[in-house]
Amino acid sequence: MGELGPPPGPTAANEVSPVPDLLDQLRGQRAALRTTNDGILTRAADEQRDLTGEELAEHTARAVEVRELDDRIEQVLADQVAELRAAQTRRPGPAAPRDPVLTREQSVHDWLQARGAFEPADHELSFDRYLRGLATARWDGAEHERALAEATVGAGGALVPAPLSARVIDLARNQTRVFQAGAQTVPMTSQTLALARLTSEGTPAWKTEGATITAADMVFDRVTFTARTLVRLVQLSVELFEDADPSSEGIIARSFAGQMAVELDRVALLGSGSAPEPRGVLNQSGVTLTLHGANGTAITNYDWWLDAIGAVRAAGFEPNAHVQAPRSSTSLSKLKEATTNAYLAAPGGLLPMLTTKSIPITVTTGTSTDTSYVFTADWSQLLVGIRTDFNLRFLGERYLADSLTYAFLAYLRADVQLAQPSAFVVDTGVRA
Repeated sequence: MGELGPPPGPTAANEVSPVPDLLDQLRGQRAALRTTNDGILTRAADEQRDLTGEELAEHTARAVEVRELDDRIEQVLADQVAELRAAQTRRPGPAAPRDPVLTREQSVHDWLQARGAFEPADHELSFDRYLRGLATARWDGAEHERALAEATVGAGGALVPAPLSARVIDLARNQTRVFQAGAQTVPMTSQTLALARLTSEGTPAWKTEGATITAADMVFDRVTFTARTLVRLVQLSVELFEDADPSSEGIIARSFAGQMAVELDRVALLGSGSAPEPRGVLNQSGVTLTLHGANGTAITNYDWWLDAIGAVRAAGFEPNAHVQAPRSSTSLSKLKEATTNAYLAAPGGLLPMLTTKSIPITVTTGTSTDTSYVFTADWSQLLVGIRTDFNLRFLGERYLADSLTYAFLAYLRADVQLAQPSAFVVDTGVRA
């Protein structure tokens, strides 16, 4: 029996021609109809006569078919463009955040999407259009937002859909000074969340041959986040709703997020810890507090900032920013040489100085009532747990009648913890 050879390849006789795609078929049909109509007109022109009734009817019918094919081709092209855009979304890109803690460069939106909280949208959702619809019941141009609202609005208010709530939370994070400094976000999908924290690393030791090894275990404990409820009345003018240029989409979302950001800053730095308020950096145990005088002391040089940097480094951390009241930055900028009255040059080694109006300048220290704080830290050790959803309640006619504003009662839940309290230094008693 002979040896079997490879199967015969395709020949010219048995090759299968590629099947033309739908777009090619439609274009071919349109070209044939146009050729037919051109023939009718050409024949009448060659014979120097008008179209007969039968020719006119046939030409009109073919022209209608051409227009229908034009519409069909346009729809097929639109579908292909949409598919190309969807394919771009499906292509592998930068890894979505999957860790339980997000840095300032990572977003809650991407974190939720990576966990299947919502599918990538083939259209841009708008928090502004969503709020306008809730307030005015007008959903023109907001069909997708209306569909989300119908699924989430109940008697107790509106649970903001995940892709929109995540976007507003990210906007608030971007406007919050502690996040700009490097604080990390811990997304919370339940009321409580526990994370491990290293409290002691032990000390490695050299050993001689045959000697007993000394144990130097790393010690861990648990940091538990308990979501506390932040209630914020957010008022937006009727004019803002009616006059906002649609091309400036996001102005309402940014205004909404900005009002939440101010309180997030305050509680992260100064929260009392008395329920229901989270405990901020100032009131956490293990944080270094440096008091400047029984009654506070005025700023005369940069020493306090340099000393704070050194204290954080001595604790084994690398500080990356100061956070302080705007008045403190102004006082430093106005420092002058004693003899020449020239402005004092800042020494090298200072860190970026971020200002927030959430830090008061009316703190009582001894007999003084005009002192403030300066926070210096490795801000990556500040953890802010945030629930990934929040609620809105539209307050109806009351504020429309009183001040011509739309009012929303917003519920956001969050907590504050320190991974390593010794990474923080707070100067107190700081006067102008």
